[in-house]
Parts: sequence; C-alpha cells; structure tokens
Amino acid sequence: MAIPDEPDRDVGIIEFPSWGRVVATGGVVPYEVLDDDGQPIEPIRRYLRDFVAQGRRPGSVRSYAYDLLRWWRWLRAVGVEWDRATSVEVCDLVLWLQRATKRRRTARTTSAATAGTINPITRKLHPGDRYQPRTIRHSNAVLRAFYEFWIERGAGPLVNPVPLQRRRGQRPNAHHHPLQPFRPEGRLRYNPPVPKRRPRAMSDQR
Repeated sequence: MAIPDEPDRDVGIIEFPSWGRVVATGGVVPYEVLDDDGQPIEPIRRYLRDFVAQGRRPGSVRSYAYDLLRWWRWLRAVGVEWDRATSVEVCDLVLWLQRATKRRRTARTTSAATAGTINPITRKLHPGDRYQPRTIRHSNAVLRAFYEFWIERGAGPLVNPVPLQRRRGQRPNAHHHPLQPFRPEGRLRYNPPVPKRRPRAMSDQR
C-alpha cells in the first residue's frame, strides 16, 4: 500500500512569527484577534461571537482567542491556509509545543528558582518556561471546537483536523445521521497525558 504524501517537517527548527495580537474590545465580544494590519481575523471573529452567545465568560473568550492566535501563527510558519489544515499540522504543532520554550517579554527574577517546580503546600505546579500537557490539551480542544463550528456551516476543511482517538474496530461517528452535526466521541488523538497530582502531605501536628 502506498504511503500518503504528507509534509515531513523538522519541527525543531520552526520559529513562530511575531504576527497578530489579541486585543480587548469592550464590546459584546470582549476580545478579538487582529492581524498585522489591525484587522479582525474573520473566521476567528465569527467563531468567538458564537462562543460568547453560548454564555461563555470573558476569561474563556480571552483564552480561546490566544489559542487561536497561536494556531494562526503556526499556519503562517508552515505555509498552510486555515481551511486547508489537516491532522498533520495539528500533530506537528503538538510536537513543537512539547519541546518549545515560551517567549517572555522580560527575564525571570524571583520566580526563576521555582519555575516548573511543585509548590510543597498546594501541590500545584509553578508556571514554567515549557508548555504543560494541560495547555496542549486545551489548545487541541479549542481547535476541535473551532473547526466543528465551521464544518457545521459548510466551510473549512472537509474533515476536522483535530482527530479523535479511534477505538479498535471502530471509527468516530460511524453511525452519524447525515442531517445531524458531528459530535465529539472519545478523547482527542494528540492529547498528552496529564501527570496525576500527588496528594498533599499530611501534617504530623495535631
């Protein structure tokens, strides 16, 4: 069987362009993603408008906006249009995020000693300089929802580029009714596992 002709990128040498930005609007949709010319990115704008109509909080809108801006920057870096993206681009982005170092505007000072370590009291992870599994999983979920929105409207790629993990002998939406929208079934294929949080140590004092 012939192997599909897919891009074979060296994700280790890809650099994100400093392109676009997220801005607070003060309007019905509290955040927008703008291109380098200061114009809203229309597919994102329309998706976020629908997202707000679902009753989502401003913090969630902001989080989704930044994930989508990262996706747009990635597509520019690899030279793919948003409506031509495939699972290859999603897979490569996940590989890039797993090894990339976050950009910082200023160098760490007091937080340098605790970055990426676990708080011994709360057992929570201090923010580090690498993308954590939860960040990558959130990014995948945002992209999956974004493309579901556009596929339901007859736009974008024919297949959602954020695939689901197939169960043995089954495929997602195998019994899908042709007049109903597709719905998520199972976990996303490129979701990294999240380390289990260790229980907080019990004090010996009473």
